[in-house]
Amino acid sequence: MFVKRIPITDRELAHPRSTANLFDLPMSCQYGMHPFAGPGFGAWRELAANEIVTEGVLVGEAESFALLHHWRVLPGRPPVAAEHSDVEAVVAQFGGDPAVRTRFEELSDATSSLVLFMEHLPDRLPDWLDDPAARAERLEDQLFEAVEFLRRRDLLHLDGHFGNMRADDERIYLVDFGLATSPRFDLSDAEQAFVARNVNHDADYAAMRLVNWLVTTVCGVPMPVSGGPVARNEYVRRCAHGEIPTDVPAPVAGILARHAPAAARMNDFCWRLVGGDIHAQYGDDRP
Repeated sequence: MFVKRIPITDRELAHPRSTANLFDLPMSCQYGMHPFAGPGFGAWRELAANEIVTEGVLVGEAESFALLHHWRVLPGRPPVAAEHSDVEAVVAQFGGDPAVRTRFEELSDATSSLVLFMEHLPDRLPDWLDDPAARAERLEDQLFEAVEFLRRRDLLHLDGHFGNMRADDERIYLVDFGLATSPRFDLSDAEQAFVARNVNHDADYAAMRLVNWLVTTVCGVPMPVSGGPVARNEYVRRCAHGEIPTDVPAPVAGILARHAPAAARMNDFCWRLVGGDIHAQYGDDRP
């Protein structure tokens, strides 16, 4: 059993099971690639997302997610995450938006947690990542199997990096639905428009993570200590235009041919976010 404690505010407790944006947070908080992590849209949304994927696993539609066995609200809260230790920096990152500040203030006053009791998953993903030539095609298949299930269930994960994955010997699992949203949730008009605009986000994000991993581990493009992955992104861009080097192993070359165009677009978008552009929107550069 894996137990996850999510701090829950009094405002959320006053609206049991509500999937509304109770703090009126800006849509820029939905993306996970900012220098500082956003405050999240609420514990009830994370619960709802886990219930959606658990239902899919139980009826045999998916295998790529941990089962949610039980949940309840309990006294006490986890320590403040290190990434939220400097609230002023996070608020400034989001343009000083007062809703972001209010959300953090109410989180700091939270005295209870939503506790999720979940299936424990092994953490053998490093074994997969250390053997890219052998694992690449299986990882591709399973990543996009998970993404396709999420699309069928009208659920956006929005944060599917390798740190939010687990694996056993046979399968990878996508976890942590802290940024998830869905047209099934109680959304404002702006949020409905965001979901519609980002319907392909998870697929393109998976393509980016997969391609970037292969370009650095198999193709040998190094990641610099500072200054951003300029050489990697340029390599991906060349692959997107069909310029895949002939010495790349055939399975990896096939993945680059299939996914480099999406990865190149997503790299450009994500590095706008990393660079502090809170107005960047997924899909600005789609053909």
